[in-house]
Amino acid sequence: MDHATNQLQRIGLKLFIDDSAGIEPRAVVPIFHRWIQTHAIDQLLIDVADYDHLPEGPRVVLVAHEGNFALDNSGGRLGLQYVRKQPIDGPLPARLRVLFDTLAHAARLLEEDPLLAGRLRFRGEELEVVANDRLLAPNTAEAFDAVQAALAPLLAQLYPGETCTINRTPDPLERLTLTSLAPDSVSLTTLISRLAG
Repeated sequence: MDHATNQLQRIGLKLFIDDSAGIEPRAVVPIFHRWIQTHAIDQLLIDVADYDHLPEGPRVVLVAHEGNFALDNSGGRLGLQYVRKQPIDGPLPARLRVLFDTLAHAARLLEEDPLLAGRLRFRGEELEVVANDRLLAPNTAEAFDAVQAALAPLLAQLYPGETCTINRTPDPLERLTLTSLAPDSVSLTTLISRLAG
């Protein structure tokens, strides 16, 4: 029988920024505003919210109809997170692939943005997956196993021939969060080319 997590739609994916980048979250505010003006992302981009005064969590959010992009500092680790709000057709592994494509496209736009002058780089070897639906995906070993199995095809394509370490946030009161870590560092450009190949 299928696990309830197969119906999971509200999912967040996060790529972490290289610690040496030294980027202030507020630096992306004008970039996100430009994305709205130029339709840089194939979504209905609505507004930018600045929460930079908060020490953890989303610091700068680009609100879209389909999902939100955030420079997120949850757990004290800065990264770009995409949290899907609207449903996507297909099985969970296919939906995770779509979410990663969206996140990687936005991350590449940030890496290449002249306003950041090449200072921002993403650590491609680490990916965080957050289930934003405690009913369908409670933070249990069973739900973890189900989401991990759904994530496996994407990880196999991103890191061919490598075995990723996947950890779960242990606190059952927290959302189910999986963090995948590949054994070798890899660039965002390499990940995107592996998905395209």
